[in-house]
Amino acid sequence: MVKKGDTLIEVTLAVGIFSMIAIAVVAVMSGGTSSAQTALETTLAREEIDTQAEALRFIQSAYVADKDNQNSNYYKLWNAITENANTLNGTDDDVNILQFTPNNCSDLYNPNSGIVTQNAFVINPRKLSNFDNVEEAYISIKGEFNSSKFAEAQTYPHLIYGKDGGNSDNTTLTDTNIDSSLYRAEGIYVVAVKDKSTTYIADDDNKENPQNTSAFYDFYIRTCWYGTDAERPSTISTVIRLYDPNIIKAETPEEPAPNPGD
Repeated sequence: MVKKGDTLIEVTLAVGIFSMIAIAVVAVMSGGTSSAQTALETTLAREEIDTQAEALRFIQSAYVADKDNQNSNYYKLWNAITENANTLNGTDDDVNILQFTPNNCSDLYNPNSGIVTQNAFVINPRKLSNFDNVEEAYISIKGEFNSSKFAEAQTYPHLIYGKDGGNSDNTTLTDTNIDSSLYRAEGIYVVAVKDKSTTYIADDDNKENPQNTSAFYDFYIRTCWYGTDAERPSTISTVIRLYDPNIIKAETPEEPAPNPGD
């Protein structure tokens, strides 16, 4: 009796079906890995944003607690991060400051635009409890782009520590040999916007120069990076408002006292 085996067509069909199933399984696994990676990057970006927000709140609280001591490091730091705050003038420049919809992250780090014209900065949270000078506690662009201090994110938005960038953001503060100096901020920055409606300051010495004072500041904390195999950038941002108790807003004229004869 002659035994029949699988024909070439049957074998080819079986191999084709197996290949399609294998490709589908790999695609699903790859998509799941990509989604997990994106979720992780988003979580880490939010943590970096929260850290900057809490650092700003801490600086403002420390400044308020000792606002009469101009030699205080927190007094100097608060003034350093607010002296270059942006003023909204009702022009097209306001849109560039308030709107955050970059087509690509590299535009933000253009030496002639982006975060440069907005006087971006970032706080070093590891130095806030103990620093000798303002430069240790934050880094600022101050109108001139420095690629060694601010750069597009290579992976996700984060801060890199160490004088040579040797300490990652994962280094714990319990390490005895840790270098807490801020080497570079990748994919994250802060922009300050001042309240333009302030009319004068409580201190009589500064009352005649109100344009340099502000009752409150809005701090826009922004991140931009590219997820796994993404052509469009991922962006997360938030804003916090912090008040300066030294500044007084324009007072509302008091109503005249009622006439006793009425």
